[in-house]
Amino acid sequence: MKFRLFAFYILYTGILFVCFPIVIGYFILRSKKDHRYRENFAERFGFGKSPTGCVLIHTASIGEFRGSFPFIQQLLNRKEKLVISCLTPVARSYACDKLSHEIETGLVVVRYLPLEYFMAFRNFFSRNKPKLVLICELETWPIFIASCYRRKIPVYLINSQITKEAIRRVSIITKLFGHPVELVSGVAAKSMEHAINFRLMGQKNAVPIGEFRFDQLIPESHVLSGNSALSVVNQKNRSVIGFSSVIFGEADIYIKCMKSLKEFSVEKGLLKPLYVFVPRAPEAFDDTFKKIEDAGLSVVRRSESFSEDLKPNTSIDWNNIDVLLGDSFGEMYFYLKLCDHVVAGGGFWHTGAHNIIEQLQLHKPVTVGPEIWTIKFPALQAEEAGLLKVVKDPAELKSNLSLFLENNITNKISRDKFEGFLKLYAGASNKALAMLESKGLI
Repeated sequence: MKFRLFAFYILYTGILFVCFPIVIGYFILRSKKDHRYRENFAERFGFGKSPTGCVLIHTASIGEFRGSFPFIQQLLNRKEKLVISCLTPVARSYACDKLSHEIETGLVVVRYLPLEYFMAFRNFFSRNKPKLVLICELETWPIFIASCYRRKIPVYLINSQITKEAIRRVSIITKLFGHPVELVSGVAAKSMEHAINFRLMGQKNAVPIGEFRFDQLIPESHVLSGNSALSVVNQKNRSVIGFSSVIFGEADIYIKCMKSLKEFSVEKGLLKPLYVFVPRAPEAFDDTFKKIEDAGLSVVRRSESFSEDLKPNTSIDWNNIDVLLGDSFGEMYFYLKLCDHVVAGGGFWHTGAHNIIEQLQLHKPVTVGPEIWTIKFPALQAEEAGLLKVVKDPAELKSNLSLFLENNITNKISRDKFEGFLKLYAGASNKALAMLESKGLI
């Protein structure tokens, strides 16, 4: 390790030590709203079992886990023992449910990643030394990486990206100390632009392989349930507009838009649209429901209006429902199947827009706000192909959706256009697997 990077770790470790009470306070506060933050808490300090000689895959949240699932399946097909580490209870619960059989047979352990302290990782690695560590997407925890580096455990960033905006934010620190990405063995980047950015950060072994989400399998049951549900919830063939993975901070923008579009439809003598509104975080479900009600829109929850197997409640007067609130996880394909057009959440929030690939897989045109730095690939490519519209502000969002309601623009985009785009970018999980095989790591 270079001296200047070593100096960074001394400074970084000192800051984390001072912030330790704040870190613990954060978990205490979160646990008041979600008791799962108290459960399995010892794992945050490195305790808990792990299979010997495993591949450790870090997927911080449910989005990262779902995005990496095609690759995880590839490793399981090779009978690799896996530890899936997460940061959030939602991701942990979802991963446990999705891999329940593999957990029972001993092929998989799902756990929390230890907190960003050398002591926690020392405790973790004293119980197990993975043969390989794979870190998905945006995660580059310095102490996690350094702990692997010290123990000579190969670390690869996979399905990974780093934007020029992110580089600028840490440019001063990087110039002074370097960046922990120098310590990883290699990077399987989402695009050539991201690979070049990693090289600029000091990681020479960065290659573009694509985006794992293009390899996701569409759950057939969700598609069938969506088609079946439409015959009940949309008997009048209304236009259905979806809002997916909505950040709570931007919810007011979309709720105001929904109300305006309903009024616009009345003025133009159009059928009022049906909205499918899916918040990203479970703690936002109740508050979002109240916000929608307070806006004068009639709303039902998925948990109360559908059975567990996604059968709609026929006693509800769906013709007078404005909004279906998606208060569940792991059912995004079902929600998207109901929609004619989808607005991807996060585009009007500083944390950036969320995944648009699931929408494209179901041949749904997408609109997103200006903050696309998190999904620059494949957003720019989808925009060029005419499958995505990036709007600069809420006024343009309303204007575009108004045009959609009047002209039904969705029908003008052919199925072949979507299929050609998806085929062009498929195969990233195979490329990542080949990359690791060529190094003799799996």
